Amino acid sequence: MRAPILIILSAASLALGACGAENGNAESAVSAGGEACPESGIAVTDGWVRAARAGQPATAAYFSVCNGDADDELIAASFAGAQTTELHQTVTAADGTASMTPTASIPLPSGETVTLKPGGTHIMLIGVGDAIASGDSVAITLEFANADPMEVTLEARDAISAAGHGDH
Repeated sequence: MRAPILIILSAASLALGACGAENGNAESAVSAGGEACPESGIAVTDGWVRAARAGQPATAAYFSVCNGDADDELIAASFAGAQTTELHQTVTAADGTASMTPTASIPLPSGETVTLKPGGTHIMLIGVGDAIASGDSVAITLEFANADPMEVTLEARDAISAAGHGDH
């Protein structure tokens, strides 16, 4: 029964998805999933950011990124509404405990989709200034090793409605 509910929630979330903006020569789009990688450029889909209270220590951004060009890497992200923005990954130790650690880059192999998601690789927005309410749109700039920087617009969502649980 849980799978059909998640499918319905995912479909509703996709219907409300925000669109990305082009920046420089990089192709960019934040759109519904299911699309193939572009023949060239980088496409961002299924993007969202976890809603946050004003002054909240941190929140996170998630999306899928498909690279239609040669191998590349996501090397940085920036968000004007946070003191610091970091690329993070969740690492699970042998004893089963999970922790988040910063990572220098996120590999983007040619022709493949990499998904940033709760409990996995994600972007941390640390030191959030103003509240980010569910339904708000936020602009995050992504920087790549090879491709031009790309600004994407992500919709803020409550963690429970977007991911089905409350972890990063």
